[in-house]
Amino acid sequence: MKLEILNEKEYDKFALKHKDISIYQLSSWGKLKNKTGWKSHLVGFKENNKIVCATLLLEKSTPIKKSLFYAPRGFLIDSKDFELLNTFTREIINYIKSKKGFMLKIDPNVIYKVRNNKNEVIENCEEEFNNYKNCGFKHFGFTEDFETLQPRNLCRFTLSDTYEKTLETFQKSTRKNIIKAESMGVKTEVIKDNEIDEFMRLLNMAGDKNDFIVRPKWYYELMRNLFKNEVTFYLTYLDTKDYLQYLKNRITDIKKDLEELKIKFEKYNVGDKLKKEKETLESSLTKYKELLKTEKEKYKNIERINIGALMSVFTGSDGITFMSGTDPKYKNFYPKYSYYNEHIKDTLKRNLKYVNFYGISGNLDPNSKYYSIYEIKKGFNPDVIELLGEFDYIINKVDYNLYKLALKAYKLIKKIKH
Repeated sequence: MKLEILNEKEYDKFALKHKDISIYQLSSWGKLKNKTGWKSHLVGFKENNKIVCATLLLEKSTPIKKSLFYAPRGFLIDSKDFELLNTFTREIINYIKSKKGFMLKIDPNVIYKVRNNKNEVIENCEEEFNNYKNCGFKHFGFTEDFETLQPRNLCRFTLSDTYEKTLETFQKSTRKNIIKAESMGVKTEVIKDNEIDEFMRLLNMAGDKNDFIVRPKWYYELMRNLFKNEVTFYLTYLDTKDYLQYLKNRITDIKKDLEELKIKFEKYNVGDKLKKEKETLESSLTKYKELLKTEKEKYKNIERINIGALMSVFTGSDGITFMSGTDPKYKNFYPKYSYYNEHIKDTLKRNLKYVNFYGISGNLDPNSKYYSIYEIKKGFNPDVIELLGEFDYIINKVDYNLYKLALKAYKLIKKIKH
């Protein structure tokens, strides 16, 4: 088979049906990256005028006056078919050579291992990994954290037939927090055109805290325009009227509990347990009365406060929580549970199979640096997905080593400036 240049329409038609599809492999991703200094190429093999395999290639010039090439999330190919993979790789490398490229980087959207929430390996898929190695690719290593261009470790859970059945699969505390956020007046909706600034504000809060790159506003606006079917932006807010009503309801409920306790005091001998229960209720009543008073004044002229933001991506069989941010001052309102819940509902509406919480650290030790990213997601009982990782195909070793040295110097300077 001969490598062919593909048009956007035929490429996307093939890509959207492929089992390994991700947003990074759509032609629109190439258009997006064209605005950041990359040049995109769509190429593939055809048999009887039908696409057999294909890839998006991104090309970027480097300080050494040669181009590096990157196939984001790898080829759209049957990675188990070594003969096809090897032949396609050879043709891709020849194509890159013709464009004066010195390397190809890939990070296939292909599973290497699956672990359950007890950290037990339940699926091991080494065949594809060995096939890439045998095609001449150099593996970057089984990284644990966020050393690669895209996350290697993900977590996802399988959806049940209905929303109610799906909720039953979560830990009790997670179900409780979803309900509590809603009862406190926390709501999530798809953002309006004039709300992108609020999305950016909240995203930057998370970027600063977790040290990930937040793109400029125009980048997300362009994503929204390019991926109308695949991307949804959400804004989570506190409805202050509902929140104040929640506080009033809590006061009413506590007073009712105290009245019932009063009857018990009249009927039975009063023990330490009842006395302690009464003290707890009276303390809670005082707390909520004081809180209602201060919150009434605080939100006197405010109807809503934006406290969380989420960008979701829906491709293939996954609904992915791509990136998010929350205002730490409102963490006690559980904004993440609200926008995750809305994401779950929308994934079900699209009849997809998985909710994918995307990047986490592969180190699940509670004392590890990035454990907090996984902690809230753990309550949804997800599996941990390890992808194959990042590979480089070195075409020109001298140019490749020069590039690596230049990249290392650039990262060092950036770190010092930061």
